[in-house]
Amino acid sequence: MLKFLSKYTIISNIFSQKLRKYSLANGTFCQILEIFSEYNLFKIVLPSKQTKLVSGWNFVILGRNTQTDNKFEVLGKAGTRILSGKKPKVRGVARNPVDHPHGGRTKTNQPEVSIWGWVAKRNK
Repeated sequence: MLKFLSKYTIISNIFSQKLRKYSLANGTFCQILEIFSEYNLFKIVLPSKQTKLVSGWNFVILGRNTQTDNKFEVLGKAGTRILSGKKPKVRGVARNPVDHPHGGRTKTNQPEVSIWGWVAKRNK
């Protein structure tokens, strides 16, 4: 609980009514600036340098969020994203004309069409 912590403590993942609200991203944290013990309120600085008043009954996690270097991760080839549940998307222009209305390189004088084959860009 937040009410048991001291001033200038670094915290993350502030829970409010069983919902995580602030400082959720990797490597982010909040810091306690002031403690108003008579009201059970805490003034915290968010990662965006904004200040908020938070109740002392909220649950928090001590320290920064882990995996601070996730933004530097190189996935490599497209097949490695399948392991994390993200399938590759193939653009319609890269397909054959039989497979998709946007497909093929034979669109010299043909208008752009939607997924369903309608003319997408008409003169107004």
